[in-house]
Amino acid sequence: MLTMWLAVVKKERYLHIILYADDILLLAPSVTQLERLLRKCEEELNYLDMAINVKKSACLRVGPRYNVRCREITTSTGNSIFWVNQMR
Repeated sequence: MLTMWLAVVKKERYLHIILYADDILLLAPSVTQLERLLRKCEEELNYLDMAINVKKSACLRVGPRYNVRCREITTSTGNSIFWVNQMR
């Protein structure tokens, strides 16, 4: 099923998914595209009877506008994923 999901996401330009062990890294050029990618990820995780743990999740903005405030990212269940200035 993951292959099918990646094929659907592949239609979007510049969206990237990196999977490592039990971690998922979503990369997108805009907040809107990040939310779209998050929704697709949530759909697939629901199918696998899994969910995103918002307590272990964060959004990080990089590039020349890294310090510009972004709107809140929420999961499909309404939980917020907070923005951070650095990753640990």
